[in-house]
Amino acid sequence: MIFLMVLFIIFILFLIGLTVYPIETKSLRSYSKIKFSYKESIDHIKQDIANDPDNIADYGHSILMTHGAKCERAVVFYHGYTNCPRQYEDLAKIFFDKGYNVYVPRVPYNGVNDLYTKEIGKLTISDIKQVCDISVDIACGLGDKVTVFGLSMGGVMSAYNAQFRDDVEQAFVVVPSFGWYFLPGIIKPLVNVSFLFPNQFFWWDPVKKDNRPCPYSMYHHFSTHGMAHILRLGLSVLRAAKKTGPRTKKIVVMTNDLDIAVDAKSTEELVKSWKKSNASIEWYRFSKDLDMEHDIIDPLHPYSKPALVYSKILEYVDRL
Repeated sequence: MIFLMVLFIIFILFLIGLTVYPIETKSLRSYSKIKFSYKESIDHIKQDIANDPDNIADYGHSILMTHGAKCERAVVFYHGYTNCPRQYEDLAKIFFDKGYNVYVPRVPYNGVNDLYTKEIGKLTISDIKQVCDISVDIACGLGDKVTVFGLSMGGVMSAYNAQFRDDVEQAFVVVPSFGWYFLPGIIKPLVNVSFLFPNQFFWWDPVKKDNRPCPYSMYHHFSTHGMAHILRLGLSVLRAAKKTGPRTKKIVVMTNDLDIAVDAKSTEELVKSWKKSNASIEWYRFSKDLDMEHDIIDPLHPYSKPALVYSKILEYVDRL
C-alpha cells in the first residue's frame, strides 16, 4: 500500500512538473520584413524549388501560379502536417482565376515520396517559423494586398502571421491544430512530455494504419517532436493574443463541429482574445450534419465536400 501511495505521489508530481515547466515563446515573434520585388520573389521561389531534395515527390513541390506581374492581390496557402502543397491544387486554381498571384510553399520534410518516411521527425519550430516569415515577404512582392490561408498546422501558421504581421491584409485560420481534441486546453504538458522522451512515430490511424482512406500525398505516420513544435508555435500565438490584438485586421476563422482531431477550446479562446481588439474577426463553423472530418480542404479525402467548403470561403473572399 505504501509503495502504491509513493508511486501515486510521484505520478502527481510528474504531472505538475509537466504543467509548470516553462515553455519560452517570446522569441518566436515574427521580425522578418524583407522587401522583395516581383522578380526577386519569383526567383526566390524557383530557386527554393530547384534546391528541393531528390526525394521530394513530383506532386510535393511548392506551387507558384502568377499572372506575369505583380497583382493587386496575392495569397499564400499553408498545407497541413504530413501533407504537401498538392492539398491546395484546386483551391489555388480558383484564387488564381479570380486574379490572385498564388504561392503554396512546401514546409520542410513534407512532400517526400516515401509515405513511411522518418524525415518528418526532423521538422523543427525554426523550419515552420521560417516558412511563415519568408512566405509573407515573398507574397508582398507578388501582390499589393496579401492573404494568408492555412489548415491544421497551416492554420497555426496563418494565425501566427495574423497575430504578428501588419503587412497581411486578411488571414484565414482553418481548423488550426493548437491542441488535441481529447485533451482540450492541455498544451504545455503535451509539449513538455513530447520533448521529455525520444522522438516517436505513430500511425495517424492506429487501427487501419496504412489502409486508411486518405490522399495519396499524406504520410501514414507523424512525429511526436514535430507535433510538439507545431503546438509550441500555436502557444506563442495564444499567449500573445491575450496581451495584444492581431496586427492583421481582417481574420476569418473556420472550424468543423465534427472535427475530433484538434482542440476547439483553444481556438475559441483565441477568437475571444482577438475580438477584444479593433480587428474584424469572423468565425464560421461547419455543421456536424455535413459529416466532414478534420481536413475540409483536400478534395481527395473521401468525406470532403470541396464545392460547399470552397463556396463558403469565397463568400468571405468576395467581401474584400
